Amino acid sequence: MKQHLVTISVDDGHPTDLRTRDLLEKYGLKATFYVPARNPERPVMSVSELRSLATRFEIGGHTLNHTPLKNLPKRKAWAEIYDGKKWLDDLLGLPTVSFCYPRGKFNALTAALVEEAGFLGARTCFFNLNSFPKNPFYWGVSTHASSHTSFIQLRHALLEGNLAGAVNYFGMFRASHDWEIHFGHALDYVAERGGIAHLYLHSWEMEAFQHWGKLESLLKRMASDARFRSVTNGELYKHYKEHDLTSPSCSHPPGDAR
Repeated sequence: MKQHLVTISVDDGHPTDLRTRDLLEKYGLKATFYVPARNPERPVMSVSELRSLATRFEIGGHTLNHTPLKNLPKRKAWAEIYDGKKWLDDLLGLPTVSFCYPRGKFNALTAALVEEAGFLGARTCFFNLNSFPKNPFYWGVSTHASSHTSFIQLRHALLEGNLAGAVNYFGMFRASHDWEIHFGHALDYVAERGGIAHLYLHSWEMEAFQHWGKLESLLKRMASDARFRSVTNGELYKHYKEHDLTSPSCSHPPGDAR
């Protein structure tokens, strides 16, 4: 039986995530917010705001300090991953099952550490993908809510070894630059053929470029189409585990030279 799933992930824990929360609640949609304890680049929500957000939405791990993991020594990478999880577990009183790699930077070693820390899956920045991955710690997305040129899309895909994403960009996504149109193609595909339409965004980008109207238009479309079922990232990871779809942990992410 085909599944027609939609999921949304919101990165960085910026205070403007509260505006995204309000829009999601307006349309009755689920989402996963990936939140670090600290971020040297931007402010993060207060503890009280985060606890309030967690009463309605899934909170995922995003390291302790929003630190890119790929080139860190193993010990430091482990501290960022594990301590970030422990901080959320203790703060919210719930086990944190979802993880997102800061800036999408990771390799096979860091993916294995995320699994060892007790997460069920991890979201990457592999774009133009609408299907279940071969390994839940290399989970891709359909669309980043930021407009990218074809050159950037192709460069990004080739550097990461995301060949399926490169092919899909020209076929399924019709080489769309505008992210609203781009994600619209993901919704069209999933509505007709099944799969996962996954939108990833930064609330601070919605604010900086005044894209709230574009975001609301897509949320309204997702909520109004009875074919779609809204799920969190964590629900996807749990489904993957429960159906024994997990690939061996030693398999490499696309493009990983180790």
